[in-house]
Amino acid sequence: MPSPRSLTLALYTHWEIIEALVPLTRDFPAFDPEHAMAIIARASPTLDVAQSEDTLRQLVNSDLLRVVPRGSALELHPQVLEFVRGLTREHELGLSQVLRARVDAIREATAQLADALVLGRADGMRSAASKLAELFRQISQQLDQDRHAILELAERAKAADANLPLVRRYADVLEAFDSYIEPMAQMMDSGPEGTFYRFLEQAEQTLDHAVETLEVRGALYTQRLAMRHVAFRAKELRRLGREVLKQCSDTLLREELRQHNALSSAISHLLGQIRKRGLKRTLRNGDLPLWQRGFPRRVSVGGDFLSVFCVVNIGLSEVS
Repeated sequence: MPSPRSLTLALYTHWEIIEALVPLTRDFPAFDPEHAMAIIARASPTLDVAQSEDTLRQLVNSDLLRVVPRGSALELHPQVLEFVRGLTREHELGLSQVLRARVDAIREATAQLADALVLGRADGMRSAASKLAELFRQISQQLDQDRHAILELAERAKAADANLPLVRRYADVLEAFDSYIEPMAQMMDSGPEGTFYRFLEQAEQTLDHAVETLEVRGALYTQRLAMRHVAFRAKELRRLGREVLKQCSDTLLREELRQHNALSSAISHLLGQIRKRGLKRTLRNGDLPLWQRGFPRRVSVGGDFLSVFCVVNIGLSEVS
């Protein structure tokens, strides 16, 4: 197994190639050497055949690409694949059951924090707060990744061939709604059936009570600050949950997604690239439209000249 430093350096060196390979992993879990060579040639068009082969060997030797057991196909390093997907917004949609399990774990960690408060155990309070902070981080990361995954599904459906039937074009979108959005909406319901906001509110109240208890007991400022930061993350997670649910529901239910033509397909594809890569990397300066404002010039006659002209004109009229 290579060292993290060498793997990171290899990823930096061959970033363009890895960035081109990652989106293709949705359809190709493994690549034949010929297929990988073709991708290298597209990502680095200045390389000749010998240089492309040498680059492929470097990718394999650095462990960015691995040989599949019992075969000659190549696959991306799992950790590299997950890391690059996170940076390039190429996530796969997660499971709603995983999100539900993490939300249920918030209740257990909150109960541990409450018990530690009653017993006055500082170590128990610190351990429970650390568990809550880690759960908040994992849930926030999953919500953000799933949001981009759902946006990607909608953009791919929008950018698909306009001649395809709607049922085929939006099959993944409708499946995501049934398997993810609807269960998440039920979990985030503000009523008694919803668990997301209820468990977060309980955790937030317990954390606030823990901060007050630490202040009364004269605990160190760093301990109180750490507990307060966890409480702030609970508040932020509640806001993020509402935002993600609203954005994903609107994306999947808007009727304008059904208005499909060549122009809307191109626009959707371009907006998806801007969302993942940014405006500067997607559109070069030469591709951006330019506007110029013209200032027309006008010539006017001064007042003194008009007075002289009028006097001369009157004099000529009298002479004639």
